Amino acid sequence: MEFAVAPQQAAPWPSAPHELRRLRIRKRESQERFWSRFGVTQSSGSRFETGVMIPPPVAILLRLYANGTLKDEDLHA
Repeated sequence: MEFAVAPQQAAPWPSAPHELRRLRIRKRESQERFWSRFGVTQSSGSRFETGVMIPPPVAILLRLYANGTLKDEDLHA
């Protein structure tokens, strides 16, 4: 998976598509429910989980969500 970051920076989490899927499954959520909190359709979320490049704004939200900075209540679907 590629991210639009400067070469000197580490790639933002998630670094692999399977990590996205694992996060969603750990939460026991459908693709539609999980991805809607980030403003993403189910079909786009499915593509992200299989390796399609994630737009930088969504990647930032995902990283903040994964590290606990953003909570479910902060993201309204």
